[in-house]
Amino acid sequence: MNTNKDSLPDAKLPCRPFVSRRFVALLLGMVGLFVFFFLGEGPGVRAGYIGAGFYCLIAQYFLSRGHPQAPRSDWPLILHLNFMMLLIAVICLLFAPGAGAKLPVLGLAAVTLACSYAGAALAARCARI
Repeated sequence: MNTNKDSLPDAKLPCRPFVSRRFVALLLGMVGLFVFFFLGEGPGVRAGYIGAGFYCLIAQYFLSRGHPQAPRSDWPLILHLNFMMLLIAVICLLFAPGAGAKLPVLGLAAVTLACSYAGAALAARCARI
């Protein structure tokens, strides 16, 4: 039995990140909501959809960067990124009086989810190369 503690190797403690990726995804989702509002009010609703989709694609790409199995294993990040859009869609479905307000918000939720998944797929493809 070795009683000399100086010759033993130091144990490496696992280094946890200061801020988790899920928290960053929630913050990016809140910023994405304001991006949609800004682009939807000024240039128009189509520009808002395109801008929100592009924002979600880029944000998810940077969240999943370097991970070769990102579309399969980063789905919690995709949901965290789109949490605000999905919450608005659910609130609109429950409390909006007519069908005229429900369809655009469902389209926005579908666009942001699809673009977030595309960002994860792009990150996975770049990680494999």
